[in-house]
Amino acid sequence: MSAKEDILKYLGEKSHEGALQSELYELGYSRSTIAEAIESLESEKRIVRREVGKKAYRIWLVEEAPFPIKGLLRLGVLKAVEYPHALLTARDFEKKHDVRVIVYNSALELTNALALGKVDLACSPLVTQVLFGLLTKNLKIAAGCGFGGSGLAVRGELREGMTIGSSELSTMETMLKLFLEKHHLIGKVKVVYFKRPEEMVKSFLEGEIDALSIWEPYLSKLEKKGFGTYRYTEIFGLYPCCTLGVNREFLKINDELFREFMELYRENTRRLKERKEESLEIMANIFGFSEEQIKDGLRGFVFDYRLSKEQVEAALERFGLKVFNLDSLML
Repeated sequence: MSAKEDILKYLGEKSHEGALQSELYELGYSRSTIAEAIESLESEKRIVRREVGKKAYRIWLVEEAPFPIKGLLRLGVLKAVEYPHALLTARDFEKKHDVRVIVYNSALELTNALALGKVDLACSPLVTQVLFGLLTKNLKIAAGCGFGGSGLAVRGELREGMTIGSSELSTMETMLKLFLEKHHLIGKVKVVYFKRPEEMVKSFLEGEIDALSIWEPYLSKLEKKGFGTYRYTEIFGLYPCCTLGVNREFLKINDELFREFMELYRENTRRLKERKEESLEIMANIFGFSEEQIKDGLRGFVFDYRLSKEQVEAALERFGLKVFNLDSLML
């Protein structure tokens, strides 16, 4: 491996803590080689360096730096088909600006990254963003994203004593709770939580759990395999799933960049039907889903950038939350 590759690997292991430049000298290269590698990586915009003391510098991967970077926009998304308009906007944005799309498997990890400042914008569950926003005061909800698009896949019949997989502090958990209440199963089933959707699906297919509350395109994939499904929109009507959140410090540093992104985001939401094929290609490349799987999954969503205070309040009430100062969380 080269000095540049070793530095990138080391910084990746350090995550958002970063590393002092002096630590990199322990990688076994000369000081001049390390200095040249750092200069090259900076020019390639793969790392960012900050002075933290007299002739002392801390270095991060651009994707891990816990602060906004002037002129750069980092968009975090989950591995789902809920964000075609956001991904189209990121592609359009690349024509004029430096933009990075970072894929996360866990809603908690993604929203935590938004609160920390590791990503500047994030498409993650509304409930998760509200909870992190209340706790950290570091993010705001900027717009709607996807509505609906999830449900319960079941092996056999609903029954007492079954084990159901879900993701914690998420729309999946909220809707599962409502579903269990409706079917008088609260306290009569066991709910277990997973960080990654692939792990949850694997556990279901191997018979370790009896059902799972999950989003698209995983729900449609399981339906095609012959498992029974309950789509939450058919039972409870339309509800906001993920929302577009923004880090507060990013707004201070890159306000014009944010406004330009949002203008494009609204336009691409309106033009989503005419750009559908382009969005399919983007999602297939980023997530590895087939275009057929993406098309199946898209049918489960309604896409809209508009999000009212009343919609947010109703979604939070389903989760058992009453937020009295909601205006402080929404742009």
